[in-house]
Amino acid sequence: MTWFLLLCAHLIGIVGYTLLLRKSALGQLNKLLMAALMQTGIFLPSIIFLVLGKVEFIHSPQEWFFLILGGCMLAGLMITNVLALTHLDASVFTIIFNLRLLVTTILGYFVLGELPKPLQIAGGLIILVSIVMLNLHQNNQWRSKSILVGVLAMLWFSFHAVLEKYNLQHIGFESYFFTFSLIGTVIIWLIVLAQKVKIREQLRHIHDKKIYALLVTRSLSAYSYIYALGYGSLAVTNYVSGMSVALIVLFGIYALGEKAQIKQKLIAVGIACFGLAIILISKLIS
Repeated sequence: MTWFLLLCAHLIGIVGYTLLLRKSALGQLNKLLMAALMQTGIFLPSIIFLVLGKVEFIHSPQEWFFLILGGCMLAGLMITNVLALTHLDASVFTIIFNLRLLVTTILGYFVLGELPKPLQIAGGLIILVSIVMLNLHQNNQWRSKSILVGVLAMLWFSFHAVLEKYNLQHIGFESYFFTFSLIGTVIIWLIVLAQKVKIREQLRHIHDKKIYALLVTRSLSAYSYIYALGYGSLAVTNYVSGMSVALIVLFGIYALGEKAQIKQKLIAVGIACFGLAIILISKLIS
């Protein structure tokens, strides 16, 4: 029940975050600064863990290595997500991003030894079909920069998710979350400074209330997802997370007015939901 409730909270967060990010990415706020602000919004609540004395800093060299690597991956994840949604509409990005279901299944097996059920693998393959339904292969569209950025964001998340699950198996949640999010926050702000982003000039855009909603939904999505990883396998947790594809595509069409190739998108959504339904059925009967 706890796992289910955490994933429900994650779905609410990720759907709201993706749609809000799409709107914000179309604005004038610097995309790198936006990524830094989102990461800061994720880190700040974790200070509570430090105040309550639940954060430990005594780790083995190997654990520190993977914590630092996790922080670097987190910073890159924030940047690639913002760049992808800058170049792609919410529905296309979401369907491409859900290739992570298959990739995390493969990585989870080889890296973590988590063997998915045959039905779960079948569901992942069906989701692949939904991507073909977007006709990205026509007119070399699949070679475009926007599609490649979306694929990069998906692959980056997949490797980050495997590393995250690995770290949670060796370090307590509070210590892990505070430390790796602090490292990620410092790294991304250093990149902002290195790129000489004119922060003061950008501050006028922060008054947009969508930015604050973006920070809240991103934090809700991150905390509930990582907590859920502690209760379930990497693959199955990502499968349920993938249910966001239908919600985001539908809201992207009707709320954001992203109606290009609407028929193909709706068919792709239907196929993706069918694949996810098979995965969930496999979970229920296991």
